[in-house]
Formats: sequence, structure tokens, C-alpha cells
Amino acid sequence: MVKRCTYVACNADSRYPERLGNIQFHPFPKPARNLEKCMKWISLCGRPQQQLSDKLRNHSTAKHIYVCSKHFVDGRPTPAHPDPLPALIDDCSKLRTVSVLPREGLRDDRKPDNAENIRCDLQGVSIVIKEEMVAESIMEDTTTEESTMVIKMECTDDQPEIEETRVELQRLKTLLAQKEKENDLLREKIRTHQALYPLTPETVNDSSVPNYFKYCTGFTYDEFNELCRFFTLPENETVPQTHIPLTCDKLNSHIRHMPLRQQFLLVLMKLRQNFDLEELAFKFQIDMQSVRTLFGSWIGFMYDRLGNLSVWPHRDIIAENMPNDYKAEFPTTFAILNCTEIKIEKPSSLLVQSQTCSNRKPTNTLKSLIACDPHGSIMFASTLYTGSISDQELFRRCEIKDLLKGLLQCGHLKRGDGLMVDKGFLVEKDVKELGLQLNIPPLANLHMSVPDVQIAKKIAKHKVHVERAIANVKKFKIVSGRIPNYMLENINQIWFVVCMLSNFQRHSIQA
Repeated sequence: MVKRCTYVACNADSRYPERLGNIQFHPFPKPARNLEKCMKWISLCGRPQQQLSDKLRNHSTAKHIYVCSKHFVDGRPTPAHPDPLPALIDDCSKLRTVSVLPREGLRDDRKPDNAENIRCDLQGVSIVIKEEMVAESIMEDTTTEESTMVIKMECTDDQPEIEETRVELQRLKTLLAQKEKENDLLREKIRTHQALYPLTPETVNDSSVPNYFKYCTGFTYDEFNELCRFFTLPENETVPQTHIPLTCDKLNSHIRHMPLRQQFLLVLMKLRQNFDLEELAFKFQIDMQSVRTLFGSWIGFMYDRLGNLSVWPHRDIIAENMPNDYKAEFPTTFAILNCTEIKIEKPSSLLVQSQTCSNRKPTNTLKSLIACDPHGSIMFASTLYTGSISDQELFRRCEIKDLLKGLLQCGHLKRGDGLMVDKGFLVEKDVKELGLQLNIPPLANLHMSVPDVQIAKKIAKHKVHVERAIANVKKFKIVSGRIPNYMLENINQIWFVVCMLSNFQRHSIQA
């Protein structure tokens, strides 16, 4: 059964355990047994007499009326304090007197037998209670009038502060609207600035990120300007653009109005970081088709310009710049050869899949032969062949034999000069036919002689130069990742361009 405290303004209820804690409920005195105590508790609880007396007359509800332990001095009725504490006047005023109308159709024979006696006994008590309630009502009205006067006086005193608050609120609203308008103007200026002044070499160089220009292109800003001079572009932003060294396949307004230095920056960023076309189009505020057109046209132009260079120097120049250790051990060996592979997507053709299946890597690859001088600069980069080709077969098929013949004829090399290769290059017969010597480490076995071990150690120590040169090339992410099939159309041009561009980096010269 639900137990609720009948004390005025008390919310103790057994349906809400979180409100109870250690509270206990004590039953209300029954009027049939102790009418005087019952009426006294009604007065002390602050309840209207009629509200509780009707319930107490009904035997079915009288046994379920309680007062909680919060309203007793000792927490329960005791001989010293048998009654609850008297309720305050303010608590009494919170309740409204609710008149309980009798139900229609309720038969008189359902009423308790002693109801008439209770009603007669309560008439005298009701008169006293009504007089007390009238006095309490007068006190309540007096208190309400006094409270109203106090509130009015306080409102009158606070009127200037309310007016000041209203004025301050209006000022803040005006200031907020002004700031929002300024933000809108700044956003519009930024959009206009991005449209009129997209990414340029100068803005990249002025970035607050340290070495951001080298991160994007692989070159410092000064090296970039030297490359611009080599490709007959303006050396800096102040030099007028009077010569256009290349012609794009499809011209549009974006390409026509884009400065050459900016176009060159776009190409280097694509080669170095392999940015997506969408990202480059956003950075340079052009459409994706213009990015695709610019990249293809510039790769062809750079391939022709770099392909016309004579990158194999005279033997005397190579000997002059040899590292001391290398010069002491291999004074007449002027080139170090090695092969490298780049990964490609799996082709759809089964025949091409078998041809590009690598013998060294578990993927499809393309293979190239690289030759560098003892200082680490690339002097020769072959075209790319399928990954299944062997090193000696690649040596025979690529153009290096014809190049070596031409170098012997023009005096850049002499008969008896040497080439250094890894143990996989079984091309000693081909090299001897050219009149050159081959420095190759002996095949490893359990019974190697001391001279063979020493030769193997020396070649392994100096072979690292070509490995570093290949590593520098593969820092251009366009060839270090997996090459998509749509890029195979001009992958040979891209490969040659990045190999030659690595020679323009300072680390190649200082290695």
C-alpha cells in the first residue's frame, strides 16, 4: 500500500525511495478512539479540517493516513513528545482547500453506523477550527499585502539597474551583428584572394612551415630558381616572362593566364609528392583537365631538354672528383652499375602479368639499369623493361653498350678502364668485347680465398654510391609507389626526368 505523509508541504512518499532515506511513517490517530488527539494532529499538520476529517470518517481510508518521522522531535511519537511539530503559516498557505463533494448514487446503508455520531461530535470542534482558520486567513492576507509592498519597493529600487542591463544587452547585440558582418567581408576577401592569387613559388617559400618548399618540390627555393634558369624560365618573380619554351596540347584560359614559374611548381609538386589532380586543381585554382594537360606537356618538354644534355663527363673530370678511398682502390673504374625496379598495378592481360612478374619482389614491376659516377651522380638511366628480365639481358638490350662505344671513340673513356657491377651482372664477356674491364665480386662460397674476400668487401663498400643514387630517385613519390596503369603511357619519360632531376639536388653533389 502506498504511504504518503499528510503533513503540509511534505513530499515523503513510499513510491519514491530516493526521497525517503531513513524516514518512517506513523499512522494518524483514529477519531473513533481518540477524537481530541485526532483534531489536534489535524491542526498541527496544517491541513484544512474538512480535507482530513472526511477521510478520517471513512474507515477504508482512515487507516492509510500517515505522518512521517521528519515532523516529530524524536522521529516518532514518544511520551515526552507525542504530537508532531506545528506547521508554519507559510506552509499552510501553499495548499488550497478542496471541498469533497459526495458521490451521486451513494447509498446511506453503505456509510458506517457511527458516522452520525462522529458528525455530531465534530460540529463543536469544527466551529473552533473555523475560527482559527479565519484568524490564520487574516494573518495570511496581512503577510501577503506586506510582501507585495516589499516586492514593489524592490522593483522600484532595481529599475535603474534593469534599464542599464537592457541598454547593455542592446549594445552587445549591435556589436555582435557588426562582428558577423566583418567576418563575412573577410571570408569574401579570402575567397577573392585565393581566386586572384593562387599558390605561387613565393607563397610556398614564405610559408611558416620550416622547409616546406623543399618538402613540396624536393628542392630549395634557390635550387628552384636555378632550375628555372636551366629551363629558360624567369629566374624570379620580378623577371618578365618574354619567352615561352613549351607548347601545351590544349590551351584554355587557365593555362594561358598561368605564369610559367607557377606551372613548373605544379609539375614538381606532382613529381615529388604525387599529389592528386583534385588537390593540385584546388591549390592552383584551375580545373582538373588543365592540371592533366600541364603535367603531360611539361613532362614532354623536360624529357627533351634533359635528354639533350651530355651527362657522362670526361674520365679526367670523374677522376678529379673521386672520393679518396675510391680513388686509392679503383682509380680507373669510372662507373658503377646496378638495376632497380618500380612497382606497377597488376595488368589485366595474363601475358603482361607473366612478363612483369618480378624475380625478386612479390609483385609486378618494371626494371631499369642505372649507372652513376663514384661521386653518386647519375650518368645513365635506361628505359624501363618488364620485371622478369635478367640483369645481363637488360645490359645487352639497353643502349648502354652503344653509349660506351661512343665514349671510347670520343675519348671520354679509354681501353682498360673499368666498370663496377654487382655479382648478378654476368656480362664480363660483353664488357671485354668493348675493351673495358669489369670489377665484379666473386661468387660467395665456403672456401673463398683471402684476396677474393678482400675484393668482395671493397666492391660492397663502394657499390653503395649507386644504391644511394637510386634511393634519391625514389624519393620522388610518383615512382616510389605503385604506378597506376593509366600512367604507363609516359612512364619512361617520367622515370628519366626524375633520374636527371636528382642530379640537381645538393645531396647528389655532396655525397
